[in-house]
Amino acid sequence: MSSSYNWRKILHEMKDNVRERVQELYPKRGTVSYFKFKNMLDSKAQEAIIEIIKGYDLPARLISEEGNKEFNGDQYFLTVDPVDGTTNLSRGLHPSVTSISVAENTNQSDVIAGIVSGLYTGGTFYAEKNKGATLDGSCIKVAKPVEYRHGLISMDISKVPKLERLAPLIRESRHIRSEGCSAASLCHIASGVLDAHIDLRGIVRATDISAGLIILKEAGGIYTINGEIEGEFLLRKDTRVELIAASGRDMLHQIQKIMRIS
Repeated sequence: MSSSYNWRKILHEMKDNVRERVQELYPKRGTVSYFKFKNMLDSKAQEAIIEIIKGYDLPARLISEEGNKEFNGDQYFLTVDPVDGTTNLSRGLHPSVTSISVAENTNQSDVIAGIVSGLYTGGTFYAEKNKGATLDGSCIKVAKPVEYRHGLISMDISKVPKLERLAPLIRESRHIRSEGCSAASLCHIASGVLDAHIDLRGIVRATDISAGLIILKEAGGIYTINGEIEGEFLLRKDTRVELIAASGRDMLHQIQKIMRIS
C-alpha cells in the first residue's frame, strides 16, 4: 500500500475511540427520545474519529453523513459512517458497527484500506488493497458456491423497498435475513457467513459501504454498483447507489438471472 502512514494502527485507534465513546452513552438509552439518542451517537462517534485525525495531524478530508471536514489538506480521503446501524444501536439490536475507509483520491477504486468494527462485540474486519482481509487478525474468505435458493441471503427492504423487483428473489430464496446495517452485511459475506446482500433501493450511501466493499473484494467477493460489476462511485456524502454483493461470480450470476426472467 503506497502510503507513509500505518493505516492499520490508525484505523484501529479510531474504532477503539469510537467504541469507548459510544459505550459511555449506553446508560442514556431509554432516558431520552429515540431521535435525540441517535443524534448523540452520531455526534460523539464522529468526534472520536476527529480526535485521532488531529492527533496524527493527518492531511485528510473527512467524508461523513454529518458533513465534510478538511484537516491539513486532502492528501487522503476518509469516508466514514461512525455508527452504521444507528437505529439498531439506539434500540439495543445487533449489529451496529463503525465503518471507515481511506482513499488516495475521491473514487471507490482509490480506497487503500478499510475497517468495520462491531460496537457491541468489538469484532473487527480489516483490509488493505492487495493484502487480503482479516477478522480480528485472522484471514477470512467468502463461502464456497451454493445454489441461490439454499444460500443465506441478506436484503434491505426498509424505507423504499421496491418490492416488485425483489419479489422473484424473495420467492426463490429459502433463507432471507435483513440486518439493518450495510457494512456488517458486506463483512458477513466476506467472512463466509452470508452468501449475498441485495439492496435495490438506490439509497444506500457511499459512507455506508466504502469500507465494507474493500473488505469484501479482498476476501474474494464481488459486487455490482447500479448494475455494473465493481462500478465506480464518488466518495461523497450525497452519493447513493443500488448494490448487489455476492460471495462470487456464480452467486451474482444466479441473482442476475432470477431478476432478468422475472
